[in-house]
Amino acid sequence: MSEIAEQGLPTISITLRDGSTAELRPIHPDDRVLLAEGLSQMSLESRFARFGTGVDHFTDAELEYLTNVDHVAHVAWGALIDGEPAGVGRYIRFSDTLCADIALTVVDKFQGRGLGRVLFDALIASARANNVEELCFEVQPFNEAVRRMLAGLEANLDETGGMVKGRIEVASVPPTDLDDRYVELLARFQARG
Repeated sequence: MSEIAEQGLPTISITLRDGSTAELRPIHPDDRVLLAEGLSQMSLESRFARFGTGVDHFTDAELEYLTNVDHVAHVAWGALIDGEPAGVGRYIRFSDTLCADIALTVVDKFQGRGLGRVLFDALIASARANNVEELCFEVQPFNEAVRRMLAGLEANLDETGGMVKGRIEVASVPPTDLDDRYVELLARFQARG
């Protein structure tokens, strides 16, 4: 594991398809600035695909909610590439159900490198560790990157009503070579409280 110098927090270094290196770690309360900066670097189309609106900033309350996570019911992984915010993967279990809502965001200039899949894999490993059985999602029908990723998974999809909705059984996604490292790092952040 490497360290992000500014915060001294452990990360996992992952080489992406294009040879660039992404530094992944669970989101921490001090990541408010990184989230705001990442959003500012997203195009209107990307913001609409992710949030359903052209939101151009987060409120203080939203930043608090997005960064102050427990890493059990609300898990969020962040990625930096060359020190810049590159993406976030998150799931939130809203009730006692074993299904958690999942969302992936990759900043425009880092799209097409496989970062979305890396964030997804970190979330799957986290879900297994936290006894989440299914990940639920809603995506815009024009979000081709997510649709391509879903095509390689055993996802139950419903494409009626304008949005693509679905569920992915965590057990149906094969583990990766990094699962143990994801779970180990997640546990370190859970212990930090």
